[in-house]
Parts: sequence; C-alpha cells; structure tokens
Amino acid sequence: MLGLLLKIAALAIAANYGVRFFSWLFRKQQRVYYLSPMRQFKMVFWSLLSFWLGGTMLGTLLRDPNVTPMETAIAVGLGTVLFLFALPTLLVHFQYWRHERENALELEKETNSALLLQPGGRYLLNQQHIREITEVNCPSKRFFWSSYRYLVITLTSGQQVKITSLLIDLEQLKAFWPRLPYQTKTKWVCFL
Repeated sequence: MLGLLLKIAALAIAANYGVRFFSWLFRKQQRVYYLSPMRQFKMVFWSLLSFWLGGTMLGTLLRDPNVTPMETAIAVGLGTVLFLFALPTLLVHFQYWRHERENALELEKETNSALLLQPGGRYLLNQQHIREITEVNCPSKRFFWSSYRYLVITLTSGQQVKITSLLIDLEQLKAFWPRLPYQTKTKWVCFL
C-alpha cells in the first residue's frame, strides 16, 4: 500500500509539470474570451487529481483484504482529507461553469472597453458605464479553490454583472479601468 502511495505521488508530480508545460505551450493573447477547455482543465486539475487519489485510496481498502490497521488509518485519513479539499473546488467550478457556459467577452484595448455577451443581454463595459467594481476572492492562496474569484461590476443603470476567473484572468480585465471605485470582499470559498 505504501508503494502505491509513492507511485501516486510520483504521478502527481509528473502531471503537475505536464499541465504547466501544456498551458505554457497553448498560451496566447486573445481578443474574445469564452470557456476554453484548457483554462478549465488547468483550474480544476488539482481538484480532480485529489478526488481521484482519495477514491483510489479508499477503493484500495475495499479490494485488498490484507491491509494492516496502520495502512487503513493512513488511507482513510488521507482519502478523507483529499475528498474534503476537492469537493468545494468541484462545486465552485461547476457553479462558475453554469454561469459562464454561454457567455463571451470581447476586449477592445484601444478604447479600454469590453463587450460582455450573456443570454440575458449585451453589456458594454467601459469607464462611462461602470459605477464600481467589487472583487470577491479567498483569504488564502494555498487552497485548491483560491484561483476561483469573480468580479461584480455595477453599471450606472444599477444592473450588476458577474465575470468569473474561469472566463478570463481578472487582473487583465481590471487593468482596463484603474481609476474606477474598487472594493475587495473576502469569502472562505467564492461561491457565486
């Protein structure tokens, strides 16, 4: 059982470098943003790996009757911790995916504006149409779900639109409007 855990750890380290390489290889500046499979995979990779590892550890207990009590304790403890870390991220990812699955965002760098296309309407986002921006993020950068953040953009008409980090890197979007009123809210897990 301990040998299996070491093999899984080696696979996780190799997968980490593989994901970094492929995200670097396919990175490019875009003008129109939509839910890209590579961005989704990059954000949810560690949660899926954690979920799979937790399932593997707990599944090994069911298949192998010759497991010692110490190995059982290690597998149950690690499997439970991995599930508990992966579950909030998978829930947040699914929620962001449902929110952004039909959205598109077109950036105009010359005019520092963006056009947000949602099923409910089209929103021109520029200096004149935005009243304030609120960023919702996590207090820690160490959890799997810390890369999930979103912006609540309040328009001058009173409407609010949300743009998540699953659609675009929010720092890139915030750089368009540096002079607008800006607030930050912190949540333990950034559910919409």
